Amino acid sequence: MIFHRSVVTVAALVVLAGCSQGPGPNLQSPSSVLPANAVRGAVRSSEAANVNLHFFSTPTAFSWPDYITKGTDGNVWFSEFYADQIGRITPAGVITEFALPPLTDIEGITTGPDGNLWFTAPGENKVGKMTTSGVVTTFPINAPDPSPRGIAPGPDGNVWFVEYYGNAIGRVTPSGVITQFTIPQPQSSPWWITTGKDGDLYFTESDNNVIGRFNPRTLKFGTPISVPGSFPTPWGIMKAPDGHLWFTERHAGDIAIVLHGRVRSFHIADQTSYPDTLVSGPDGNLWFTENQAGAVGRFNPTTGKFLPVIRLPSGDIPTGITVGADGNIWFAVANYTQPNSIGEIVLH
Repeated sequence: MIFHRSVVTVAALVVLAGCSQGPGPNLQSPSSVLPANAVRGAVRSSEAANVNLHFFSTPTAFSWPDYITKGTDGNVWFSEFYADQIGRITPAGVITEFALPPLTDIEGITTGPDGNLWFTAPGENKVGKMTTSGVVTTFPINAPDPSPRGIAPGPDGNVWFVEYYGNAIGRVTPSGVITQFTIPQPQSSPWWITTGKDGDLYFTESDNNVIGRFNPRTLKFGTPISVPGSFPTPWGIMKAPDGHLWFTERHAGDIAIVLHGRVRSFHIADQTSYPDTLVSGPDGNLWFTENQAGAVGRFNPTTGKFLPVIRLPSGDIPTGITVGADGNIWFAVANYTQPNSIGEIVLH
């Protein structure tokens, strides 16, 4: 089934956002906000920016799409938490859904080194893989309540994930053999994981307010990196093309960079926006979802300044974000009262 593309073009208003004290100079980062009254399907003229925002409704209503990844087949793939499905969307906006076992509660998806889609299923406490043709295989985690969440390809040809309640990170081989490694700090509540330029794995410990570190060659944990603040709650994390690690601070309302083993944070204009995940765009900017603000933010890592925030239609809750094979920004959008959707921001 083909879903017709709706377009929102919006204009910018300027506000100010600061940069928190951290290593290096204290910058003042100007931010802009695009109006919050954009309506799904409406068209608005733009004087300050020309943002083409498209939405594609998921075939299953209220499926709660959450995380998203670029596949090896040129399509974008996403998880649907409440529907227990994985969705595929083509660059033209054609959506196909693939059913998973009931109560899978899928809450993490990535493309593995083997070209398959890998996902975490906290409802079943399993890790799964799916071919791009829809063949699904799941692997149980040998632990009482690991609650696997963030998942990402590792530098060793395996896939790595975090266990939110299990206080561990896990490794799964292409054939499905799982090994767990307990995080030294108790009750760390890890959420997401990525590979750094040094080949180590870095993961957010949301309750300990640190960035954890693990060497997949020696299988040993390194010294965690402290995140300043009373309760910043590090959440999504990624490696930028220049090798730097960037992450979101969910409760602090910041995005942050790791520089020489220390953290420097930048305040989002709306400190209650709950930034979730982030990705480096082909335009050189960092793009991130603001879960509670119903927005997609942009940050220029060269200038240290925020760019106009893209406000979504009322009630939208964006979570996962990625860059598609077409070079556009794709993100997952849940909504309590409207059909759920996948959003696309056209950059060219």
